[in-house]
Amino acid sequence: MTVLLQNEYLTVVADPALHIVRTTRSERPYPSPEDFIRFHTEALQIYESLVRGNLGHLVDLRRVPMNNDPAFEAATRRTRAMVVQEFACAAIVVRTAVGALQVNRLLREEQNDHVAVFHEEDVAMTYLTEELATRLNRGSSTQLRRSHSSRPSAPRLVRTR
Repeated sequence: MTVLLQNEYLTVVADPALHIVRTTRSERPYPSPEDFIRFHTEALQIYESLVRGNLGHLVDLRRVPMNNDPAFEAATRRTRAMVVQEFACAAIVVRTAVGALQVNRLLREEQNDHVAVFHEEDVAMTYLTEELATRLNRGSSTQLRRSHSSRPSAPRLVRTR
């Protein structure tokens, strides 16, 4: 596993052998919607440096604290789709049935049909590996990082805050 980003809120790692990127959200609440956007923008820059069409994305939200503040809802709306956008497939792991209902509702609203929601990580990983195997059998390349991008390359070092 290669750590692409790590701070007190998010950890993003890549497993080149499995062609999977994993984003794990910590239990620490964001101090403000602006902080949420700032930290997620860092993650989005990492995602943009990857060849996402060849990768699965596991998003682990099991430790996320509940927050129904309208300002945070608005902040999440800005970044939500980008977390799964352009990945070959994505799996979101949640802790509760309420969390699954909320995530599924948001996915339907945003028409993200290549994303599935799970309660168990091993089931989510099975889904991702099977989806990717099907894709790779159709001749997709397995490159992980973009060779060049309009954005600066994401740093290879672990970032901590």
